[in-house]
Amino acid sequence: MKIAVAGEEKRRSEFRNIISDLHELTEINEFTVQTEFTSYDLIVDLNADDRTEMIEAIFTSGKFVLLCAVKKSVAQLTRNKIITSSVAGLNALPTFLKRPFQEISFADKDDISHWKNLFELLNWKPKIVKDQAGMVTPRILFMIFNEAFFTLEEGTASKEDIDAGMKMGTAYPMGPFEWCEQIGLKNIYETLQSIQSFANNDRYKICPLLKNSYSE
Repeated sequence: MKIAVAGEEKRRSEFRNIISDLHELTEINEFTVQTEFTSYDLIVDLNADDRTEMIEAIFTSGKFVLLCAVKKSVAQLTRNKIITSSVAGLNALPTFLKRPFQEISFADKDDISHWKNLFELLNWKPKIVKDQAGMVTPRILFMIFNEAFFTLEEGTASKEDIDAGMKMGTAYPMGPFEWCEQIGLKNIYETLQSIQSFANNDRYKICPLLKNSYSE
């Protein structure tokens, strides 16, 4: 299978590690109007929800298309677009592609059956989640990170103590502040902002310290 993947190098590196050598992978920093999609079986944009505009040719290529859909849902990314491709969302934020499963969403549940053979070819174990901002894992983890910032802001504990406490108490691979550095504060803040807007619920209110750290 021929796969075209665009996105920042950190994400492309993680994606590369979950693609078998049996497949032909072409890496591109960013898709442009000059990109030729017809020769590929799968088109992947690992930074789709960071882009202000999507290349229309992706949606009219008639191919399988995977878009990072954490800050924006698949429905948002494809809104008012002419679609002839089969589009799915992927949690492609840094560190999340390293897991033994892939978090996948669909704006149209009827599309799920079309992807079954492709996931088998990729040897992926997809976890199908609702098409909404934050998906599932980022929504839960980023709220924990947000609470860690509240704890730091209140002077309850230092970053180091919070990280150590989370690793010892929950067996997390990293503490919240260590993990924030790996994922990127920008990704965490913008995802929480989208979740708050989508849910319209004060419980997703972003800690002022997190917001200020993002703005620095």
